[in-house]
Amino acid sequence: MKRNGFTLIDLLITLSVISILLTIGLPSVSTQVQHTRVKTATNSLLEAINLTRTQAVFANKRATIRKQNEWSDGWEIFIDADNDGIRDANEKLIQTQAKLNSIKIIANRPISNNVSYIGTGESRHASGTNRGGFQAGTFTVCSTTKGKGFELILARGGRVRVAEIEEEKCNSV
Repeated sequence: MKRNGFTLIDLLITLSVISILLTIGLPSVSTQVQHTRVKTATNSLLEAINLTRTQAVFANKRATIRKQNEWSDGWEIFIDADNDGIRDANEKLIQTQAKLNSIKIIANRPISNNVSYIGTGESRHASGTNRGGFQAGTFTVCSTTKGKGFELILARGGRVRVAEIEEEKCNSV
């Protein structure tokens, strides 16, 4: 007599093997997804900072990227006509970024509120004048849960570089 299909024992063994594989594989997938979120957030902030610098050079005017409450809540890029680092109603808005979920972005003191560029492409404090002292600092981008992160390091001349950081450093910020 010829049988078609699976027996109950075949089905139970197959389900057991699948559940064991999922138990082993899912944690590494969720870690990879979270690392990808952190990398995407880092690249978004890097692109926004570079856009701000490009706009300042192109317009030969001060352009500023400013946080929305906190950096992880998003930011706005604008032409800063009065050089104060705060967007007024008459200042041209270039771009905004929405809140980044499951991401924390911490900036050290010199860039805690904004990064501002003058027409030469140099980062300068927005102090109400068209000059200002040089501005340099570090953004730390990490997951709100666990995992490695990235630092965006703003140099004196206005260029930004990216460095990967270990989980321990993310946990300390």
